[in-house]
Amino acid sequence: MVAEGGACGRWIQVLAALCALLAGCAAPGPGDGKVAKAFHSMPEASVPLAPPSVATTLAEYQREVAGLLQTANRGMVFQGPPPNPLRAVIVMRAEIDVLGEARRLDLVRAPWHDPWLAELVAQTMRQAEPLPRPSMKLLKGASSVTITETWLFDYEGRFRLRSLSLPQAEPPEEDEEEVF
Repeated sequence: MVAEGGACGRWIQVLAALCALLAGCAAPGPGDGKVAKAFHSMPEASVPLAPPSVATTLAEYQREVAGLLQTANRGMVFQGPPPNPLRAVIVMRAEIDVLGEARRLDLVRAPWHDPWLAELVAQTMRQAEPLPRPSMKLLKGASSVTITETWLFDYEGRFRLRSLSLPQAEPPEEDEEEVF
């Protein structure tokens, strides 16, 4: 499992905004009201929300998230069909909450020969946050949705997501000579 860090910070922002809101509603105490004026002159806390998803199915939502991941990590994405052979194939399951935060990231398949690629996958997820907020239809009464995505790495360390990928290239032709 890859550790998550963004969800805790998001909840602290939400709590800070609620505290600021409640402090503004409090009646001024005894005295000349300087404390109450100080609270009202402070800038308002704002917690930006992720844009809502337009997906109506989990597969559409996964493609929407994949598009955002590739856009957020544009310099790391290779173009065209995946090469044959690939350097690595990494599969990650992500639990995305109602705010669009990746609450949990679990590696389902990671290469033993390139462990740094697994960490790179988690970084690409964090780079794209906040993700689109799943619709109520996708949530089905739950507090999160779970998607699984596959990163296809070439030998230059660039990737492409399987949800948005073209068919893989044909393997290179071998010499026709027989070796005994």
